[in-house]
Amino acid sequence: MISQILIPTDFSSAAWQATKLGVELARVNNASLNMLHIIPTVSRFSNDKHVQHLPEKIEQVGAQMNELSKGLVNGYQVPVENFVLPGNVEETMLRFIQEREYDLVIIGVNSHGTNNDVGSHANRIIERCSVPVLVVPNQVRSNGALAS
Repeated sequence: MISQILIPTDFSSAAWQATKLGVELARVNNASLNMLHIIPTVSRFSNDKHVQHLPEKIEQVGAQMNELSKGLVNGYQVPVENFVLPGNVEETMLRFIQEREYDLVIIGVNSHGTNNDVGSHANRIIERCSVPVLVVPNQVRSNGALAS
């Protein structure tokens, strides 16, 4: 039985595909749904200026997450709890999953083209995660239930 679902989001089209599937799974299983965004503080995308403005970035992303969740709650009647954390994306996510005892993690895959290759973050999380990970591509077939 699925009672707790985590969807990491970077607000990409792949994350949206994962979110749509997660909402449906939460609804039919009467499960709680958590959304997580990790602000990288150690990665090729971070820099000193980014880290200096971390409190403002956390507040900004939190507001964006609240808007997304409000739409999910209003549109689908699924309760959503948001989390915004700074840190190394993989380590922070894996620690968060372990601490919260999720039943399922749903990750969107950002593909560039039609091959839906899994990126390095997703690969390492899948390899090291202690719970099932469902990978959802952003290039979903138009005849599939998750089509845009």
